[in-house]
Parts: sequence; C-alpha cells; structure tokens
Amino acid sequence: METTAARFAPDTRRKAYDDARFGLFLHWGPYSAAGIEASWPIMAPEIAEAVFRIDRKIAEADYVRLPDRFDPVGFDADEWVRVAKDAGMRYILFTAKHHDGFCMFDAPGTDYKITKTPFGRDVCKELAVACEKAGMPLGFYYSPPDMHHPGYRDTSRPATANWTGEPKRKEWASYLDYMESHVRALMTGYGKVHAIWFDALVNHNKYDPARFKRLIREIDPDTLINDRLGDDYDFITPEQFIPKAGVPLRTGKPPAGVDPGGDAFFRLVCGAYRLPLLHGWLRGVFDKYAEGGLELTKVLQAPYPSPDRFQPWETCMTMGSSWAYNPDEKAWKSPSALIRNLLSVVARGGNYLLAVGPTGLGTFPPEAVERLQRIGAWIRANGDAVFGTTYAPRQVYDWGVAARKDGTLYLHVFDWPTEGVLRVAGLPRPVAAARLLRTGQALPFEADAEHGAEGDVRILLQEVSPDAESTAIALDLAAAPGTAGWPAYDDAILGARTAGKYLRTQMINSFWINALINGLLAWLTYRVHPDVPFLDASIDLWITIAIIAFLTSWLHVLDARGKLDKFQVRRPASNRRWRLPKGAGTRGLLLMLLCVVGLGGFVVSGGLLLLGVTSIGAHAYFVLKTLCTGVTGALAAALGVLSVFHEQEAGT
Repeated sequence: METTAARFAPDTRRKAYDDARFGLFLHWGPYSAAGIEASWPIMAPEIAEAVFRIDRKIAEADYVRLPDRFDPVGFDADEWVRVAKDAGMRYILFTAKHHDGFCMFDAPGTDYKITKTPFGRDVCKELAVACEKAGMPLGFYYSPPDMHHPGYRDTSRPATANWTGEPKRKEWASYLDYMESHVRALMTGYGKVHAIWFDALVNHNKYDPARFKRLIREIDPDTLINDRLGDDYDFITPEQFIPKAGVPLRTGKPPAGVDPGGDAFFRLVCGAYRLPLLHGWLRGVFDKYAEGGLELTKVLQAPYPSPDRFQPWETCMTMGSSWAYNPDEKAWKSPSALIRNLLSVVARGGNYLLAVGPTGLGTFPPEAVERLQRIGAWIRANGDAVFGTTYAPRQVYDWGVAARKDGTLYLHVFDWPTEGVLRVAGLPRPVAAARLLRTGQALPFEADAEHGAEGDVRILLQEVSPDAESTAIALDLAAAPGTAGWPAYDDAILGARTAGKYLRTQMINSFWINALINGLLAWLTYRVHPDVPFLDASIDLWITIAIIAFLTSWLHVLDARGKLDKFQVRRPASNRRWRLPKGAGTRGLLLMLLCVVGLGGFVVSGGLLLLGVTSIGAHAYFVLKTLCTGVTGALAAALGVLSVFHEQEAGT
C-alpha cells in the first residue's frame, strides 16, 4: 500500500481539506431520544457518567430497544445543511454507526438500523442528497466496535464484560466481512464521500486495517481516512484538545491505538475507577478530558515545520461536555470560546470539527443553534482570516494567535491591549498595509524601535472598537522579490530530549532504583550475620548482577526504541554502527554477560581476591552490594540505550 508520505508528496489530495478549516460533527441515533451518550452507557456506565457528565442511567436491555420508539419526525436534512453553511462550516461528518452497532443507513446484513424503526427513512441517504445540492462535502463516522453483532462479541454476555471485542473467536472473520459490506455500501450508495472517519478506539490491527483502506482507495482514491484504524492515514484526530506547543509534525510512525495492550488498558481503567483510592484521581483525569485539558494521544510538534513534514490534523470537540444530545447539559461553551478554539486550531494549521447532538426529534438544540449563528456572523465578517490560511512562523502571542495566507499575516486578537497599541514581533518583511478585516478600515502602524527589534511593529488601535469574540487584523507584507517571503522552516522537535540527556536520566534513575532496592534486601538478609564468606558474597553478587543487567538492559532497549520511534529522543549523529542481535531479550542476555564478566568477575571478585579477602563484614557487604547493584543498573541502562543509538539500522 502507498505510504502516507508518498500520497501527500504532491499535496493535491488534501488542499480542499486544508482550506476547509471548519466542519460539523453529528452524533445522532436512538440514544438521542433517551438523552444519553452514544454507546458508552452500556459499555462502561460509570465511566460514561463521569466523562460525559450525564446522570441518566439505562439498562442494556432498554438501550437495545430504543430503536423501537425512535421516530425523529422533525428531521430535515436540508435544514441541517443550511444551519451548517450559515455557521461557516465547510464539511459535515455524520455518525453512520456508533459502537452500539445501530446503523443510521440502510445497512446490509442487519435489521438493527434506521430503516427498521418507526421512522423508516435512510437519514444518511437524505443527508447525502441535501449535501450534494448545497455543495457541502459529507463524510461518515463508522465504528469498528459493535456491541450488537455476535461476531464482534458474545452477545449473550453483558456488553460491560466484553465490549472491547473478542477477535480470537472463530466468529470474528464473519464480523470483518460484515464491516466490509457496510463500508462498501457507504462508499458506493451515498454519493461522493469526503472521508471515512473510523473510531476503532484501541488495538486497531485486530480489524485488518489494510483490508478496509485498500477497499476505500479502490472505490475512491480521493476519500480521506483518519488515523483511528492503524497506519496509512490522511490526518490525525486529537480529541477534545488543541496541541499547543507548536504545529503537529508527521512522524511516519503508526498512530496511538495500534498496541494490542490497549484493550486490557481500557478494562484496567474501568476496574480501577471502582477502587476508592483511585476513583478520585481518575475523576480528575476525566474532568480534564471534558474541559479540553487532557492530551489523550501524544502529538509530536515543531515550531514551524516544512509542508512535507507537517501533519494534517483535525481536532474534534464538543459544544458542552457530551457528544450526543443531553437535555440537562450545563457546560455549554460560550460563542467566544468556540470561536477562539477555531482560531487557535487554524493558527496551527488544523481543522476544527465541532460536535452537535441533535434531539430525539431530529432538530438541533436551541443552545447549539444560537452558538452556530454567532460563529457564522463572525466568520462572514472575517472568513478571509480562516479559510485557506496556514500556520505562520510564529503562531501564538500574548494577545492571541496568528495565521498566514500568501503575503498576508492575519492577527486574531483575543485580549485587547489596554493602551490601544498592539505589538507584533518578528515579522519577516516590512508591513505595507494594516487593516481591520471586518470593515476594511486602514490602521496606522509604525516600527517598534523603542521596545522591539528589527521587524517589530506597533499597530495603533485607539480609534478601533474590539469584537467581543476576537478581532481580526490583516497585515499585508511588502513584496520581497526573488524570495518566498517567509523565514526558513524550523523542523526542531518540541519536547524531544537530546540523546545525552536521555542517557544520563536513564542511568541515574536505574542507579538509584537498583541501589535502594538491593541495598535494602542486603540489609534485611545479612544484618544478623557477623560476616559474609567470600564465596557466598561472590555468588550472591554474580547472581544479582546477572538479573539486574538482563532485566535493565532488556527494558532499556525497548524503551529507547519506543522513544526514538516516537521522536521523543533525538538519535545522536554517529558513524559507528554496532552489529548486535535484533531481539531485545537476546540483546539483554549479551549485555548481561558483559556486565557479569566485567563488573562481577574482574571488578568485584577480582578486587576482593587481590585484597586477600576471605570474608566481609555484614555492614561492609551492605555498602558493597548497594554500590555494586547501583552501578550495574546504571551500566546496563547505558549499554541498552547506547546499543539502540548505534544500531546498524534504526528499528533493528
């Protein structure tokens, strides 16, 4: 299959996506009639209540029967699209199937679908027709997890027991065939599909990602695919947060969620939430998620990456605390907060996918409509500063954010300067003109020679009143013949430690962990002995050194590889490449032998023999073992890390 890097090389497929910047995310289904979150109340009810702040509970049997009374007579696809367009949104993403397995389209192979409800109409079809008429791109959210299908899990058991799926059952293959029939139906029966937005949660590989991506590429190579079904994706999807250290950077590595241990991790969190000692801490973590302060997945970032290294991205975010309709919602974000979120995303080159949960009748909640109208009014006056823009050399200022397009720098001023003077630092070229975007009013400006450096300007705003949400100012920069006009790209990786710092940290940590643990064991074991015979001391040290050296080097080989793969540590420049075993365990055994022979044999036993020691006092042995095991830990950590730094080929 073609790699993401190769497909993005000409940059043709994603231009419309990059220019769009703002989309509508619709979570809607029978659960909306009950005013509960989608799927999670039957998968992990206690977690759902904490994360989405919905107090309503429902039994699984009652949840499964919700389609029997789902009759959204107020649904009007044309009205939905009109509201989205008026809000300035450039694409729509609709939940065709969530984790509960209910299909909002006329899905093959099941009666658990919208066309078998009292409503009886294919809402995906109607929405596709409305979007085509309005020229609005439409994509579909599709969940690989499926609580309803007996091939995904044993449905005779409660969903809480096996909601992560059971891929080792023989029925799993039938479920993947069922999935394929759905994806094929969505790709061929609903017009042009802007994107397929998978939400596989974790352990993506159990769904055979290559199979589904090959299917989508064969039907329509222009359909975009997100990162929640393994590698070969078009864009990443941070959830409920905005990467704020810099601009997302493409790694070429598989996304978070591929690890098969993720299923067990989810079950562990659900179990830990019931423990009194962990309940409060996890509740705080869930609160951070709801408030947009939890970085669920690590997003590698750079200050100002070149276009070929930029990672296309889209953050999906709720208007309140829940994705679906919540009649008791209390945490609605203000219009100002939503607009500033949009601009903060755009300033970093991303798209903002804002969620609305329609009611059980199929209408948008009035609180959502009010906010969309406010956003739309702001965009109509300032849209040039949003659509088609990209990240500037500097994205964040103490007063707001900035984005660029061609030779114009757009300033989004969140915090109005009290003295009426806006200072802008580090401009690459002189300013030719400054204007208030909503009116076109020219703004006076001058070089900031007194407070700044070359390239700094002061924009005089004494005669301007600020917008309530954000004030957009356009700076047209003077032409620079023969140059691109913007500074050279900076691909430094934010947050990535140097190899030397990482190595020192691992050595120090390993020294203290091993010294303290083994020193304590030595004291507990030998404190009642007057002395320790030389042979006993040597054997004890050799065995301890062997165990520590193997485990420490093995673990540090794995850790160092992971850090390098995720670009969290910078590989040192070196012409030396070591030929070592590929397997971490085998390499650990080799490094263990070096430590045992070198440290245990020559240094410790050899030193004691040269000193003519036949026995050693218990207190002296406690000191010796503490130092020896600490040094062993540090040495094994160093050898493990260095062996990865100097591998003949990265990842081998």
